[in-house]
Amino acid sequence: MPLRPLYRSGTLRIGAFGATRPLKNFMSAAGAALEISRSLKADLELWVSAGRTEGGGDGILRAAHAMLDGVPGVRLVENGWQPWPKFRRSVGHMHLLLQPSYTESFNMVTADGVAEGVPSVVSEAVDWAPEHWKASSDDVLDIARVGGHLLNDPNAAADGLEALEHHNCDGLKAWLDFIN
Repeated sequence: MPLRPLYRSGTLRIGAFGATRPLKNFMSAAGAALEISRSLKADLELWVSAGRTEGGGDGILRAAHAMLDGVPGVRLVENGWQPWPKFRRSVGHMHLLLQPSYTESFNMVTADGVAEGVPSVVSEAVDWAPEHWKASSDDVLDIARVGGHLLNDPNAAADGLEALEHHNCDGLKAWLDFIN
């Protein structure tokens, strides 16, 4: 896992990646990203995956543009769907990820962030993530609060790696118990 310096100044890059669909809770992520940037008095680039909208995702992306386009110091960056190694480089370019999904089976984006040393604000649905990474999916200000803490926590990325390793060990043990 790369060691990343904490965000201190300049343009704040936040990623809210994944297929654009209602259960990913993208609008809350966008609102929280805006709140975080305002609290830090920083310009914002909110990076999103583009090219894969599902079940109303087109409307969500239009709503995000309506909320953010024309706001001084804010840029919504549509990052095209990419092969995994290139996507990992995009994730590694972020200061923070926001994944406040209503439901998840795992959340690969958060795991990719862990591998790149980038913490994520997640909802309770990402059960393997560290508890201090979790925010209420229905509370934009809580998502922003947790994001602000993670941006200033020198141990956040290492905590994510530890949590993911525990999850993987537990999963392997459960699988071995099942097949034996």
